[in-house]
Amino acid sequence: MDTAAIILTGGRSSRFGGRHTPGIEIAGSPVIASLLTTVEAVGAGEIVVCGSSAGIDAGTLTRLLLVDEEPAFGGPLHGISCALAALPTGERIILVLAGDMPAITASLLARLRESSAAGSPAAAVDPSGRVQFLCAAWPEAVLRDAVAGLGSAVGLPVKALYRDREITLIPATEAELIDIDTPADLDRAEQITDAEQDSGAD
Repeated sequence: MDTAAIILTGGRSSRFGGRHTPGIEIAGSPVIASLLTTVEAVGAGEIVVCGSSAGIDAGTLTRLLLVDEEPAFGGPLHGISCALAALPTGERIILVLAGDMPAITASLLARLRESSAAGSPAAAVDPSGRVQFLCAAWPEAVLRDAVAGLGSAVGLPVKALYRDREITLIPATEAELIDIDTPADLDRAEQITDAEQDSGAD
């Protein structure tokens, strides 16, 4: 099935002292670069990044579209709206992802995509029951309809996109759903990366 991805890299990173979290390096690679590699590995054709381009080497991907968030800092739902406006209409599954998630796996993205192909959105949930609404997959027509139905998306919480809609929850590990909002999150992500590297060396 055709797949596209929307990756959100806007926001003020206020809990990280204003440091742009998708551009933070872990094991020598920016978080956003690692995420783009994973998205490409799962077979995404068009990839739309909305927000800052820091940490992205646009020359490494052939179908990457960088989109400004206008107005800036309008929130993740607004970012989704801006990205959709720049993406030509098609019949795809669209992955919707936060740009500060360094440990998402291609396997998780594939399971989200497969579930959403049945006609309703799918979102990842960790073992504690926390749903990550920005690690999700949507049938394109359903996503466009949901966004259009909200009117202006500026300032709306991303959960508004899911109201009154059937959602399939796809189990994920705690590590896969780490998003770097704080220095403590970065420490956890680095520990996981170190553990994976040590395991691979065994």
